[in-house]
Amino acid sequence: MDTIDLIGVVFVVLGIVFWLILGTRLFRSYRRTEKKQTLYLSLLLLLGGLALAFLTLEQLSLLIYANPADSQVLADALSILQFSELNSVFLLGFLFAAMAWISSSVAIIAANYFTQSFFPNSNKKLLIIPILLIAAYLIIIIFSPFYFEYATSWSPSHDPSITFILWILFLIPLWTVAFLFLYLTISLKRKSNIAWRRVGWLFFSQVILSIGFTIEILNPSTFTPLFTDFLANDAIWSLSSRFMIMSYALLMWLAMYTPNWAKGMFGTSKQ
Repeated sequence: MDTIDLIGVVFVVLGIVFWLILGTRLFRSYRRTEKKQTLYLSLLLLLGGLALAFLTLEQLSLLIYANPADSQVLADALSILQFSELNSVFLLGFLFAAMAWISSSVAIIAANYFTQSFFPNSNKKLLIIPILLIAAYLIIIIFSPFYFEYATSWSPSHDPSITFILWILFLIPLWTVAFLFLYLTISLKRKSNIAWRRVGWLFFSQVILSIGFTIEILNPSTFTPLFTDFLANDAIWSLSSRFMIMSYALLMWLAMYTPNWAKGMFGTSKQ
């Protein structure tokens, strides 16, 4: 493991810790206040932290028990419904990956509920759109034939056409959250409402998370052919995405539990 890979592991571990700690603290706050907004954000962080943990377990199980020489190709793809024919090590890795997909998908739904809570007059029926997209994503990614290939790490892969559909189904609900926060920020700014600063911070935080997840979902190798030199490196893109995902919990911590030194950014007075 080289230095970049080691730093990436550190970011993932810290991300799990930060997400779960903040999620737990917010959930305890929800139990005291019963504010649904707090509940949605706590679920986003707790489920996101679990997703990171399951992805880590997937990689560990395959790095320990699988041989890179056994890396598969599309012709080896099998559905989870053919579990009796699956290599037991790859089956274990897939189960961990599936738990990560489910956790992250429900986290994205929680994120959409969290964002919608800032629009009290909006029709809650609109949330059926991201729910249906995520449901379709889970059904396709879990039951479509898959194969495990090894590059710098293991990853379950699908037919390219299936992969493209999965990108659309997951990325639309993911980026919807960021665009709604942008809309709300601009609206509050036009009304000279000081709350635009905090909402703008939520927008910035969500953009960071969405970029990180987009890199992970599309795979760093999708971006490296577009660049040269420093940016033409899968490890750099992977490291960047993991840093962004880890940072999201810290950014949200500032928004929810703003320390005195940061209150000026949000237009609140220091105590």
